[in-house]
Amino acid sequence: MNVTSTIPIVTTTRLAATRAFYVDLLGFEPTFENEHYLGVRAGGPGSPELGFMHPDAMAPDVFDGRGLSLVLNVPDADREYGRLFAKGAPVKAPPQDMPWGSRCFSLLDPNGVVLVIAHPIPMALEFQAFVR
Repeated sequence: MNVTSTIPIVTTTRLAATRAFYVDLLGFEPTFENEHYLGVRAGGPGSPELGFMHPDAMAPDVFDGRGLSLVLNVPDADREYGRLFAKGAPVKAPPQDMPWGSRCFSLLDPNGVVLVIAHPIPMALEFQAFVR
């Protein structure tokens, strides 16, 4: 299989709240939007996308808000934390250094998806052996 892109899609009944979170709060750009589907990306054309859609015949079950985390790598997680905290973003955990080489914080989107906002830092020696 030769996959050219992957777009995770969350099935939800909360498209308006999801749009407000990703577009208005985080600053993502809509790529496709109608009453059934919202596609967003955080960069220009070709950037990774996320999709959100109402339940339908192909995906009848609404995401139950558990078990999905997305890591968004940014140049400066602390700066994003300050910006988003000041806007009242639903912060789940403040910035912290992780031994696997990330400084990150987390947010909860309206659907229960955990967003981990991170930038790289030096990795602890005990984790370096796992990098391929």
